[in-house]
Amino acid sequence: MIAGPLKNNIQLSVILLFIICFGLWINTIVFSSSYLPDASYDEHILYYFIFSSKLSFMVTQIIACVVILIGAFFLNFISIQQEITSKTNFLPSFFYILFAFSATAKNSLEPILVANLFVLGAFYFLINSYRREEALPEFFNAGFCMALASFFYIDYITIFPVLFISLLILRAFNWREWLVAFIGLLLPLFLYMCICYLTNTDILKFYAMMKEAIHQIQLPVISEFYIAFLLVSILLLIFALFHYFGKGFGAKVKTQKTKFIMFWLLGFCVLMVFFEQLPDMVLLSNIIPLSILLGDYISEIRQLKIANTLLVLFMGAFVIVYFHSLGII
Repeated sequence: MIAGPLKNNIQLSVILLFIICFGLWINTIVFSSSYLPDASYDEHILYYFIFSSKLSFMVTQIIACVVILIGAFFLNFISIQQEITSKTNFLPSFFYILFAFSATAKNSLEPILVANLFVLGAFYFLINSYRREEALPEFFNAGFCMALASFFYIDYITIFPVLFISLLILRAFNWREWLVAFIGLLLPLFLYMCICYLTNTDILKFYAMMKEAIHQIQLPVISEFYIAFLLVSILLLIFALFHYFGKGFGAKVKTQKTKFIMFWLLGFCVLMVFFEQLPDMVLLSNIIPLSILLGDYISEIRQLKIANTLLVLFMGAFVIVYFHSLGII
């Protein structure tokens, strides 16, 4: 079925992913054109500045589709090029697309999907520094991208520690590298403060929004339509954990290190679940590490029947969430 092409056929995988993405996108346009979300995104400063204008429904959907496709293929590119996954496959993109379309705000572009492009860029620069003698520009770029991600989705300040944990995993301690990464992390905030000063805007507003974003830890809200999708995703993650601890995290040292980084990222992304009181954010907050880890696990399964069965379960649970978000059920 679908597992075989995504594991072994690059050309067919790309075509298949485009068909899935455009099929879901067209259904979104057809069924949700009258849906008006009540979410406010003013805490996501750059996102609010760029996308706060009253864009038409069609323009919003086109931008959303492009952002999802770029995010999916950028994630897959990093997984393969930086050897996060053990085998060349397009399953991480497949999971990313389905997780992205599970969002309920169909009339707007989810801020986290835009911020993911910068988070992926940060990890690309980080992992690209592995075994390089001089990699100071990579650390500055990684910190800068990570900080920019928080301006598009403020809850991403939660994953800032992963930047320095990754440095510990990938390289021996070097204070210059840590300092450069920290400068890159602070530069967007410094530029924002300068703009606030020049425009007579309250400089402390961003700090207040950061505090508001992470100071209240509450149990996540889970819709009954979301339970199956959540349980199947957790089940696949548990299977992946048993697989990794049983057979190892990869044949190459770089693959092992990058997987450790993904697990650290997953751990900090789980914290964001307790800051967002939206059912679909339970998994959407973990979209990057989940897509990579689940995609890599499915690609490691040699029996295609088992891999296809797990994918069918995942797709069936996704259909329930997707149809509910469109108002069909």
